[in-house]
Amino acid sequence: MQKAQIELISFTDPYCTWCWGTEPVLRKIQEVYGDQISIHFVMGGLVDDIRNFHDQSNGIGGKDWYKQVADHWLDASSQHKMPVDEQVYYDIKDEVFSTYPASIAVKAAQFQGEQLGNLYLRRLREAAAAERKVIQNLEVQLQLAKEVGLDEQQFLSRIKNGDAEQAFKRDRQECKKRSVHGFPTFLIKSGDQEVLLRGYTSYKVFENCFNKLSKTPLQIKSLTASPASIVDFISRNKKVAAIEIASVYDITFDKAVRLLKQISEKGMIRESPEGNGFFTCCL
Repeated sequence: MQKAQIELISFTDPYCTWCWGTEPVLRKIQEVYGDQISIHFVMGGLVDDIRNFHDQSNGIGGKDWYKQVADHWLDASSQHKMPVDEQVYYDIKDEVFSTYPASIAVKAAQFQGEQLGNLYLRRLREAAAAERKVIQNLEVQLQLAKEVGLDEQQFLSRIKNGDAEQAFKRDRQECKKRSVHGFPTFLIKSGDQEVLLRGYTSYKVFENCFNKLSKTPLQIKSLTASPASIVDFISRNKKVAAIEIASVYDITFDKAVRLLKQISEKGMIRESPEGNGFFTCCL
């Protein structure tokens, strides 16, 4: 395995829709740069208790919070094009909503290795954003842990004994140290050089930062949107949205949708409607 030249730290939250919208960009970085860029996730904790939460910039706060968040998700989805099902917020409008339990669940998963932790975070995002699952609930967290291959007893133990919560608190302290208050935020590090990027960030901006910070030229993998390469990408990533294909292979969203439909009609992949869009997976 090639040693990473650059470290990319994503300050994030499992429920954040713009973090969800950044998944296509992160997947492209992984495909293009491979092990030259290491990606790590720090849980920021977006909402402790919705009853005390106010986001003036997005008009969120008060008794109609669920409608406001649902509208925010739909508006964001129209821009980032990752599928969402905003109705999940109407399902829980009478509950005390917090993103902390899901963040703690990610930390519990990370005790079983960073790779499994990353798979689990992605699975939480899918479930929350597009599958109408309430990932703040422990039973849902356990179900998803089983799906990605986590040891369920160890996962549950880390939550019950407080280890995961303490790890989450350390992540929160790291956010405080870096003055990170919004998500996503990205810290790019190479040796003693670093750059902090706030908010949704395009692939081009990341690319420019990588080129400026790398001590030696980075090797760039050339990607072609052929049926074979797309099926391979989907097989390695389990569930893939059309915009992720568009981002990874640098094609338009409409062309990605057409290509996926053609490949699906050949029986090579399966399309599954989710929220206001769809995912593709291998048969």
